Amino acid sequence: MDLKSFREDKLKIKTQSAFAELIGVEQSNISRWEKDPDSIPFQVIQKILKKTGASYEELTGWKKSIPKPLNVNNTWEKANFTKCTLSDYISTALEDMNLPDEYKKAYIEDLSNGITANLVKPKVAIVGRSDTGKSTLINALLGTDQMPTSWTPTTSIAVYIKHVADKPAFIEEDAWVFANQVGTERLWDERKLNDEGYCRSWKIAAGGVEILRSFGTRQGENYNKEAGSAVIFIDAPVLETCDIVDLPGFGTETESDDDITFATAQKADVVLYLSQANGFMRIEDITYLKRNISELPTWEKKGKNSLKPLSNLFVIASQAHTVNSGNRAQLKEILDVGCANLIKTLPNEYWANRKKLSGYAYDDNGFKELRSRFFAYTIDIPDICSPFNCALTETLESLPAIINERTKAFVKSYVESRKPNLINELQKYEGIVSDREKYITLLDEIEKNELSRMQDNDKRKKDIKEEIARLSSESIDEFSEYMAATINTDTLVRLIKDRGVKNKKDDIELFGSSLQSMIQERCEAILAEKSEILSEKTKEYVTFYAESISRPFEKNNIDVDFDAGWFFASALSALGMIGGFGTFLASTISGVFLFSGAGLGIGASIWAGVVTSSIFGPIGIAVGLLIAGGLVITKLFGGGWEKSVAKKIVAVFDENNFSGKFRDGIRQYWNQTEEAFDKAATELDKEWDTYVCNLRDAVNEYDIQEIQHKIASLHYLLSDFFENIPL
Repeated sequence: MDLKSFREDKLKIKTQSAFAELIGVEQSNISRWEKDPDSIPFQVIQKILKKTGASYEELTGWKKSIPKPLNVNNTWEKANFTKCTLSDYISTALEDMNLPDEYKKAYIEDLSNGITANLVKPKVAIVGRSDTGKSTLINALLGTDQMPTSWTPTTSIAVYIKHVADKPAFIEEDAWVFANQVGTERLWDERKLNDEGYCRSWKIAAGGVEILRSFGTRQGENYNKEAGSAVIFIDAPVLETCDIVDLPGFGTETESDDDITFATAQKADVVLYLSQANGFMRIEDITYLKRNISELPTWEKKGKNSLKPLSNLFVIASQAHTVNSGNRAQLKEILDVGCANLIKTLPNEYWANRKKLSGYAYDDNGFKELRSRFFAYTIDIPDICSPFNCALTETLESLPAIINERTKAFVKSYVESRKPNLINELQKYEGIVSDREKYITLLDEIEKNELSRMQDNDKRKKDIKEEIARLSSESIDEFSEYMAATINTDTLVRLIKDRGVKNKKDDIELFGSSLQSMIQERCEAILAEKSEILSEKTKEYVTFYAESISRPFEKNNIDVDFDAGWFFASALSALGMIGGFGTFLASTISGVFLFSGAGLGIGASIWAGVVTSSIFGPIGIAVGLLIAGGLVITKLFGGGWEKSVAKKIVAVFDENNFSGKFRDGIRQYWNQTEEAFDKAATELDKEWDTYVCNLRDAVNEYDIQEIQHKIASLHYLLSDFFENIPL
């Protein structure tokens, strides 16, 4: 150990007296220990580590052996082949056939975007409170020691870890660090990694992987430079099949850390949640983890793939060696109790909702399935890690095949859904050539119809916005009634008794957490019910829109080739926030497959509950933590302890205005809904105006050569491009 070098080079403390003051000892001791490091008592070493945030390895220079990297077969190779094949096919088609821009946009861009959104490596998020060993686990998976670790909260940014083969040509260094905000946009968008201009506008530093210690840790020299994320490129087997994201720990008392972690974990396809084995599944862990579970994509599909239930969830009791030197029986009991406690806090409808998506039954409140996802872990005792390593390997090797097949299914569905419109458009141009007068009459009819159509459409827009306002008001009223009926002393006492809650601190905390889940579930259920109503109203709006523009076509016995439903859904799917339109989009090919590009995990299902997570997730976590913090009760003597607990809960809700925060979230949800409708409706109108303008140009200018080019392009798309897509 070189204590002097550690003081001067690592800590940048120039004098022995300043260092002595930091750790609370006499300067003479520092002088003696720098000359004879072996004389430093172990208690002093612990104090130095605690005061400086350094790791034992950094202080002593001792290197713990790094486990061999996780050996995962590169099953992504086949999916990547599909991606490259489809990409080359589309690029070649665009080069060989000089397609008009309108056809590229109408028939190829959505297809290309859908393929790009689907064919991405699974994203594995490492989540947990600070000091649980997240970076240590990542280093073990990678077979490297490049991720910063220490005995104090370390990672302060989201670090995307990718294989070197995925590095864009314009990135020469091994790591780029990005700002936490540019303009009004929060956090760098990892999906735009290949957009050089975008990435350069966010970059604040570049260099080797060691740059993370400067910008990405709370002890780093550049910690205050407002970094939000980084991307690093490493050659490791596991990264051939997935990307890994190292996230800041929850509960560091740094609000930005929690924001970064929540926003990034939402987009994950696989979640590894770490909790220290010697304090496993404390109420804080349960509060965070149950939100991760609620938002976890449902990858397993009974009869359709081989994934076991909840295969993309890993709840890890880290640092397992601290439990009686890794005693297996004690670790099993810790995992059993942690799983049982977590289940007590999950929303009542969680397993029923998951069954609808996966086909699995999840009997006994899913205990068997959930318990199978709990693992002990420590790199100090390799055989303890084996079950986790095997399970993670199995999941990571299985997901690429599912992604590959799902993408192929999307392409087939896309082609089938677009063919009818393509055929109608082809017939339109052939009709212009054979009977131009008919289309001159059509344009006249469209023009005559347009004023009344626009007036009618404006009224229907107004009706939709009034419906959104009504649904917003109803949602708030229903939620307020629910809260008034639930958060009162009598109801809470009855709930405590009905659920068999005992007069114990842990029992009461778990009840408080389950209460938060119950409230959030009801809030989201109300919004889901209202979103179903909006979905039907939206379908009516789109149907009336389509009918109103089709009248001139019908009058002239011409098949309409403008797909209002497609354009409206495509416009919605391109938006980042859609509020109550999740249910509507779930019924459209555009919504299901393109919306994944707007920020959800690639296995996410589009429904109102998922779309609300970005709004109510942080509120729910805050509520859960504050309830737990407010119920600091070890023992309530005498009769009527239930009433005392109930009163305390009511007081916590009132003091923190939880009801008001949920109501604000509901308003935000419906405000997003209205904004999304305005944008999608405006885009639909623009598309119709463009369509009419193009039709008028084609008919009035009657450029036979141009029309013949369009006919040839449409024939190519229909009988060549769509028919020969390499699947």
